Amino acid sequence: MPDGNEEKIENGLLIAEPETGICKVVCFSPNHSLTLLVMEVGDIVKVVQTWKKEYVELGTHPNINYVQIFENKGEIMGCSNPHPHGQIWPQKSIPPKILKKSAHFKDYWETEKRSLLQAYLEQELELKERIVLENEHFVALVPYWAVWPYEVMIAPRKHYQHIGQLNLEEE
Repeated sequence: MPDGNEEKIENGLLIAEPETGICKVVCFSPNHSLTLLVMEVGDIVKVVQTWKKEYVELGTHPNINYVQIFENKGEIMGCSNPHPHGQIWPQKSIPPKILKKSAHFKDYWETEKRSLLQAYLEQELELKERIVLENEHFVALVPYWAVWPYEVMIAPRKHYQHIGQLNLEEE
């Protein structure tokens, strides 16, 4: 991982700043044709445990301030590997969209004394319009603000700050 001491470039309207980080690919199964949707529960648990472990470990790096974990969904998303897999992008900078979301979450918490995500989840569970699947720990739903036709959010029923806080039963 670079040390972040690279030079910022400014040339009129063009600005380039170095970004430090790491990129990891997570293969879900030795059988590269399997997506999470068709995998056995025990194998999915191993994937979630990998996400959790990587999130916690990568978050200890002094040049890492944000860790994004996602499943890559093929060519339409610019995926170079045709088989199902995920990626982990830890980086030094925090994306502007995440900073904006964090500010809204914090404002809501300070005003309402509860989690904005939990309030949103309660509303979605009441409406029952976008729920894909639910169990005692999580709800999978198409978020109201979805951009992609296959976009699904998995929200915990219990409040967490990050994936590293999941307990064994929830993994």
